Amino acid sequence: MPSLRAGQVVGVLTVPGCSIEILPKIGGEEHGAVRRALVHMLAVAWGVPIADSEAALLGTQRQDLLEILVRLFADTLYSAVRRGLPHRYRLREETLPLLRGKLDMRRQLASHAFRSDRLACTFDELSVDTPLNRVLKSAVVRLASATRSSVNSRRLSELSARFEFVGDSLDPLRERVRLDRTNRAFHRLHNLARLFLAGDWQSTTTGGSEGIALLFPMNDLFEEFVGRSMLVALAPRSVLLQHRGHYALTGQHSDLFALRPDIVVDDDILIDTKWKELNPHESTVGVDQADVYQMLAYARAYEAQRVVLLYPWHEGLANPGIYRSWRIKGTSTRFDIATVDVGRPDSVQHVLRSIVVASS
Repeated sequence: MPSLRAGQVVGVLTVPGCSIEILPKIGGEEHGAVRRALVHMLAVAWGVPIADSEAALLGTQRQDLLEILVRLFADTLYSAVRRGLPHRYRLREETLPLLRGKLDMRRQLASHAFRSDRLACTFDELSVDTPLNRVLKSAVVRLASATRSSVNSRRLSELSARFEFVGDSLDPLRERVRLDRTNRAFHRLHNLARLFLAGDWQSTTTGGSEGIALLFPMNDLFEEFVGRSMLVALAPRSVLLQHRGHYALTGQHSDLFALRPDIVVDDDILIDTKWKELNPHESTVGVDQADVYQMLAYARAYEAQRVVLLYPWHEGLANPGIYRSWRIKGTSTRFDIATVDVGRPDSVQHVLRSIVVASS
């Protein structure tokens, strides 16, 4: 199975008879450890519960990344649907021998005026044939045709049986899905299903399905992974992800240049993640000037106590955690450069806590 490493995009490309993995660059880690770390990051970012022991098994098994992701999706969906598919009431109009719901006088007079045994009924019926379930079913059908794993194939067949009474969707990515508290357990699964469906690409010559492309920008994945790990690591403290409401410029008529830090802790610690390798031999340790200016804007707008730029750790650096610290000139605000080792998932939450509680 071919594989390669890329700095800014990770994922898998499959065509008949071939699968190409694009793995993140994690210094000093062997192939199995890198795959295990990537699976863990995706599971955390997607909100898919996965035990460390299972992550280790998935990361080292002789299956490509697509099959691993299919298994995560299928097992999580199966656990959810065992408790029942999400359902909604929908309006039905039928002609019945006995009254059910309300009598539709317009239809009754137009079609059955002299038939007391045929009643034009209008009623609400609880149904599993909903837009959400049609999207999930479409993903199951698509993955069943793409998997080469007998284990995944069996699980997807079991899922297909659960969706027996759900209709087929002509365009699942355009289904008008309503996500609310009644189907909260399926919110992440819906996002995953759309991810698999959007990753399907078609042949331009025959119109037949040629494979699946699942690619993830590493910057976005690192940000989501760190943010969700921070929520768990610091609970019950206030942790806000992608916070909005502050602007770089304010005026009488309008505010300009909205600020959106990746993570805000307790309203006065601001953290931005950057998927970039630091260089300990440079005076700036490889930090981009634009990123520094961005953090200065955050610090001023939020009146922050600390700002932190967080990078992936590699072997050329000291231990994960706070790497360098400065004071922003003319203020008491501390500016930190920190790292976290994504190659050791079991240590991430501990390191994040240590970064936040580091003494000023």
